[in-house]
Amino acid sequence: MRTGGVGTVAKMATQADLDKGLKIGSTALVDVKWMDACFHMNTEKLDLGDLKGLLCPTHTMGRVVAQDEKVICVATNISEANGVDLIAIPIRWIECVRIFGGE
Repeated sequence: MRTGGVGTVAKMATQADLDKGLKIGSTALVDVKWMDACFHMNTEKLDLGDLKGLLCPTHTMGRVVAQDEKVICVATNISEANGVDLIAIPIRWIECVRIFGGE
């Protein structure tokens, strides 16, 4: 992606990379694409061949503040006055992570 003559290059990581132990540095900004649980009402028929289609594709952007072998925690807001707003995402739910900067 290029904007105004300045290039931004993102590294890509998959669930498999995270399963193999890839750690994302806390100085990096991330865009995590993951599949979240969804609530469906008045469902008349299920496509048993595509249950994944019932999940909600979701993007969470921020900084990784904690990570272990099962969960990655992304801070979406960091404030000296109010602490951290974060979302904990199960690694098994992640499709890919775009990593901008950091080590």
